[in-house]
Amino acid sequence: MTQISRAAAKAAVAAGLSALATLALSTPGVAQDAAFGRDVWLKQANCSDCHGWLANGQPEDPRAPKGANLRQTTLNAAQIAEVILCGRPGTPMPYFDTRAYTDARCYGMTKAQMGDAVPEPAISGLTKRHADGLAAFILGEFAGKGDPTFEDCVSLLGAGNPRCTALPKKAN
Repeated sequence: MTQISRAAAKAAVAAGLSALATLALSTPGVAQDAAFGRDVWLKQANCSDCHGWLANGQPEDPRAPKGANLRQTTLNAAQIAEVILCGRPGTPMPYFDTRAYTDARCYGMTKAQMGDAVPEPAISGLTKRHADGLAAFILGEFAGKGDPTFEDCVSLLGAGNPRCTALPKKAN
């Protein structure tokens, strides 16, 4: 291969990789769902009441039960969406699917089969699109990120938010 053809091949590979990255980010299941999920997290589902604004399991509302630390989750997107829609039996995690347990959509069981183990319903209902968006957002924003920092808080809640001041800054 000549020097020119090698350079052309490298440029073609780089362009192809760039196109794949652009395609991945424009796929509704990735960037758009995460952006939608961010809005649901911040404005609609009251996740922070139990999980904390930065998903570290420190409830925003002291009267609320302590939610799971989503920064430590090992669940995948489908599992997170299922927990959102179906709740988590035996825990305070409510279900957000208004038709949960009316059929076998949740953990393959109905209300009659689960009895007292059925979680409580959430205050508001969410759709599968909401749950998928929240799952994408949780995995992209929180999962595996360690303890929240000042910078994480500012990125999510904006500069000057009083919730951010008590958090440590990232080490350089």
